[in-house]
Amino acid sequence: MAMQPVFRAYVCFVLSFTLALVYGAAPKYGKTHVVVYVAICSMIGSLSVMALRGIGIAAKLTMRGSDQLRKRETLFFILWVGCCIATQMNYLNKALDTFNTTMVSSVYYVFFTVCTVTASMIMYKDWENQTPGSIFWQVVALLVNVAGVHILSGTRDSAPGCRAGLRALLSRRKSEEKPEYTHLCACDDDAEQQQQQQQRQQQQQQQHGGASRRDWLESRH
Repeated sequence: MAMQPVFRAYVCFVLSFTLALVYGAAPKYGKTHVVVYVAICSMIGSLSVMALRGIGIAAKLTMRGSDQLRKRETLFFILWVGCCIATQMNYLNKALDTFNTTMVSSVYYVFFTVCTVTASMIMYKDWENQTPGSIFWQVVALLVNVAGVHILSGTRDSAPGCRAGLRALLSRRKSEEKPEYTHLCACDDDAEQQQQQQQRQQQQQQQHGGASRRDWLESRH
């Protein structure tokens, strides 16, 4: 199954895209975009899941009397799983050190699920013997999971209740839609207000100091 042309094309695509992310996107955008590290972990993780399924099949055949553990394919899968897990742990730790844990876990869950389902569909042809209705409901379930993860990550800091969560999602969307110059203008307005407030305080202190000095001179006369 691993030698199918379609699955080999998928493996080549994953490896080439992962190398492009590792050497091209990660040094530039890894610390500002959570998708970069998570995409590397998810795509490599999909290949590790397929290799683990192959190891499980080899172990099952070995227990039935057909020795598969000494074959080169099984040893290659074991080595491949080790390399994939090391790569996943490396970039997942980088993502957790750079971004919020809730954001990383939610995005990683969605990406890893999509990549694993895609790889399983290509290698094991899980949808080949299923009806269109079953495939449709599986896609709907995946979309519901994606929407649920988005809602959980968007309402993690809101108050309890449906209305508070809806307001948090809408306010977050509006804040994301605002252009950058509005935030810069707001920062400039705040700086001007602080400067004006400091000037007023200085003037009040000078007036208070002058009044106290006149009172002292009058008391002496």
